[in-house]
Amino acid sequence: MAENSYEIYQLKHNEHTRRFSFEGTDYLKKIGEKVNRDNYDMVYHAPLDPKENLESIYEKFNLFHPAEFRGHSLSVSDVIVFHKDGKDTAYYVDSFGFTELPEFLQTQILQNVITMASDKITVNQHIGTWYPIDMQEIDGRTYFLLEHETYGSDVAGVIVDEKGVLYAQEIFDGFTPEVIEQIQLAAAPIEVMPDPSVSVDDMVAYGYSYMGMVPLKADAAEGLYKEGNMLLYALHPDGTESVIGNEKQFQRHKQNGGLFAVDKQDWMKYLENGEYLRTAEMSTEQNYNMIDGRRNNMEQPKKVNKAKEKESLLGRLKEKQELLLVSRKKDAQEKSSERDIT
Repeated sequence: MAENSYEIYQLKHNEHTRRFSFEGTDYLKKIGEKVNRDNYDMVYHAPLDPKENLESIYEKFNLFHPAEFRGHSLSVSDVIVFHKDGKDTAYYVDSFGFTELPEFLQTQILQNVITMASDKITVNQHIGTWYPIDMQEIDGRTYFLLEHETYGSDVAGVIVDEKGVLYAQEIFDGFTPEVIEQIQLAAAPIEVMPDPSVSVDDMVAYGYSYMGMVPLKADAAEGLYKEGNMLLYALHPDGTESVIGNEKQFQRHKQNGGLFAVDKQDWMKYLENGEYLRTAEMSTEQNYNMIDGRRNNMEQPKKVNKAKEKESLLGRLKEKQELLLVSRKKDAQEKSSERDIT
């Protein structure tokens, strides 16, 4: 069971919310506006002390801000949410007092969104059920650290977003800087996919939802597997994965129509090292033996706008590689000069 806690939500800063920031519910009714959870960011979360109530929290966040609090002083139009004794209650900081807001939580309920009061959460790739013990907002998205309901702290925790999508696992020390960096990497968009014919959404629809993986279909996966620069995984519809260790395993998974994947961090490094061109060939050449560093072994379309965009990206990656080479040559020359002097 999750411990009692509370959260503070404040309006996002944009043109739409500017019209009713710091306004009471009477004004909202006048302009036909409703209190919508989508207009808010969570700016604070903490355990709820038995002695705390709406008035004491209002005083605390006006006179005695906690050191980790990054919002403005608690004001009209802010929302306080209590998670107490298994019940969630939202209150609008109104012009006079506080107004209960059941509709603020309704969106979360309808969308099956995780909160600190949630329990019996199921997580892909992990057995049993889980409940939140901590939460943190990272780059505008809320993530929850989950603990196993049966084994507690005896097993590693996992981190999911509000929809239960897995972003980090094997967590022992909470939201450390290293874990936050791992989450940011998993959440980061991928500019160039290893296989443009399959997306992350396709991977989730297939039944696998860990965001630390990048999906491929068999044809593109075969090129990467033969190249041997990174581990290739077989993804399974039950949300698990397994390492492709030999050709027999690869062919069996291919025949079964399964999806493949590479680790997202490995793929990002692969792009940074300027290896994208060979990968692009793998997904388009008719014969693997024709991979030669140029995508010229198939009939080219007459329209070249998209090709130019890809060349531009490849050019940027190539520039990084050339800069690295120049830097290494310079270092070698400097070391050589030092040896000559000595």
